Amino acid sequence: MTRNPLDFVSSSSYPRIIVTRKVIMKKFLPLMLVAGLALAGCSSSTEPSSGASETPTPAPSSPTAEATTAESPTVDPEASDEYAFATGMTFGKVTRSGEPSKELKAFLEAGSEAQGEDYKDAFQFWTVKIDNREGFEDAFVNSLFGYDEAGKEYTFVRTLDLVEAAQEALPDAPENATAESAEWKQHKELFDLYSAAFESEQYSAKPGAVKEFTVVTGDELPSEFAKMTIDLGGLVGEADVITLEDAESQGYPLDF
Repeated sequence: MTRNPLDFVSSSSYPRIIVTRKVIMKKFLPLMLVAGLALAGCSSSTEPSSGASETPTPAPSSPTAEATTAESPTVDPEASDEYAFATGMTFGKVTRSGEPSKELKAFLEAGSEAQGEDYKDAFQFWTVKIDNREGFEDAFVNSLFGYDEAGKEYTFVRTLDLVEAAQEALPDAPENATAESAEWKQHKELFDLYSAAFESEQYSAKPGAVKEFTVVTGDELPSEFAKMTIDLGGLVGEADVITLEDAESQGYPLDF
C-alpha cells in the first residue's frame, strides 16, 4: 500500500523541522494525524498539552578523514538479508527486517485500527546495529538511503523521527475538561501512548557502545537496490552499505 502524504501535509506547517528533514517527515505525519483525531475526540482548545518533550535536532553530518568505503558496491537483497558498513572506527550491520518497539507499535495500532487500517500497510521496518566500541563520536541513524537501477532514491529514518513527527499531530488538551471527563481521559490515553513510544526509542550509540536501532520507510521498495548509503550523523559521517561477503573480504569486524 503506497501513501502519498504530500496530498495532505504542507511543509510550511512545521517550521521547527529543519529543511533537510521536512520531506522525510511528510511521509509519516498523516497516520499520526489519524491517531490524534481518532483517540482525542478532535478537541478545539487552544491550550497546549503539557509534558510533551523535544529532543535536540542532530547537527548536520560531516565526513571523517578516516572513512572506510567500498569501491562501487552493489547491494543484492536476494543474496543476503544482512549488510554492513564502516566509517572511521564505527561499524554496523543492516538487516532487511525489523519491528517497532512494543510501545511504538501500541501507538501506531491505536491510530490505524481506529480507522480500520493496518500500520504495517503504510510502513516497512529494517534494523540497524551500530558498533561504536572503537568510535570517538556519538553515532545514530540520521538516514538510510537506497537507490534502484534507475537512480530513484528511497529513504529510511529512525523510528524516533516517526515519534517526533507524531508530536506535531498531537491535539490540544480539552478546554475546561475535568480529570473525570471522557474528553480528558481520551486525551490522556493518547498522550500516554505517545509518551511511552517516545521513551522507548534509542537516540544514539555513544563511544564504546553497541546499539540496535529500528528504521522505517513509507516508500514502496524495489526488489533490489543498486546502491545503499547510511548517514550516521554528527561528526561520524556517511558510509556505503555493502554485502557481508564484501565486508568480510575487506576485514570489517562483524562480531557484534
